Amino acid sequence: MEPSTGNDFDEMLMPMLGLAEQMLEKRGSFHPFGARLAASGSLAVIDVARTLDQPSNPLILDALYATFRLEARAGTIKACAVCWDAVVPKEEGGGLTDAIVIGLEHREGDPKVVLCTYERAPSGDLHFHDPITAVGRRHVFGTVLLS
Repeated sequence: MEPSTGNDFDEMLMPMLGLAEQMLEKRGSFHPFGARLAASGSLAVIDVARTLDQPSNPLILDALYATFRLEARAGTIKACAVCWDAVVPKEEGGGLTDAIVIGLEHREGDPKVVLCTYERAPSGDLHFHDPITAVGRRHVFGTVLLS
């Protein structure tokens, strides 16, 4: 990954992760949301859930990716990210666990996905684990093949 791509991902990742953690602590859940890094370098967080009649997580994700694809085609963004709450397999011991998932894409680099698993203690407190980074999937930049 080129240094500028990594820097752009970092610029989006930390605010998104912080916002997701805050929403989980205050409300216990959150709708998917996104962030875009404009070609000029300015960062904006995007919430499309309020614009939909009946927001469901799949519909919100589709709307975010569609918005970012239009902006990417117009050349107005250089990177984007989508964040959602998910249930993923545990790394050890089997079973499932909750996770904040952030898919990151850049016009000049490979996509990444960041998973930050978390647990709710009996007291109600949340414990967030260290994020794990893996290879992501393209939804916005480049050719997207239908499978």
